[in-house]
Amino acid sequence: MKRILIGAAAGLCALAAAAPIASARIYEVGASDVPTTTSCPDNCFVVTRTTALQVNNGGRTYPTTSPVRGRVVAVTLQLGSLTDRQISFFNRTYGGTPRVQLTVLSQTKRQKPKRWYTVAAQSEVFRVTPYLGRTVQLPLETTLPVEKGDFLALTVPTWAPVLAVNLDTNYSWRASRRAQCGADITLVTQHAQQTVGSEAQYKCLYQTARLQYSATIISTPRPNRERRTTSRTRRP
Repeated sequence: MKRILIGAAAGLCALAAAAPIASARIYEVGASDVPTTTSCPDNCFVVTRTTALQVNNGGRTYPTTSPVRGRVVAVTLQLGSLTDRQISFFNRTYGGTPRVQLTVLSQTKRQKPKRWYTVAAQSEVFRVTPYLGRTVQLPLETTLPVEKGDFLALTVPTWAPVLAVNLDTNYSWRASRRAQCGADITLVTQHAQQTVGSEAQYKCLYQTARLQYSATIISTPRPNRERRTTSRTRRP
């Protein structure tokens, strides 16, 4: 009996060694090789009541596009440091303390004008007051499914100090607004996409600025394909 168990274990080990390993990969989308810094507290600009998507990052277009099918597991934010007076003003003006969500966007399939996006998945709301003045990576409570070609956007239902400004024209981002873009990006009207399945047009473009966020994706391993084998008869 002992010999049978040993033989079975050895057989299983041999099978495991022979089987190919399918492994996941980790991607950080939206990160930049060129360091930029959020504008606050001096010359303080914040993102307010919108869903924001970086479209040009130092010459790289749509840097938060997912390169693979997988799961989004974390978001990294660089948050500006503000004075107490600034925090009080923004809290009072934009409906509460700074909050963000990570949003998975897919291009709307129905016939619409350009730059319409649909919310495919969305994280919980992060209250980021404790992290002001810091760069922080926040793991998601529930990971988000993402398809290759989807976009990772930042939804801000209130306000968030995540903008680097006065950069060159190789930096720009779009907001989920169809009109009233204006020169002032701190608009009061609520335009944030906060519901899975909702659609919005990202008509407003803001140049010379960068959204200071990135997202971590773990790819879904591809299933192993069975290899076809052929037998040949050896001639004598």
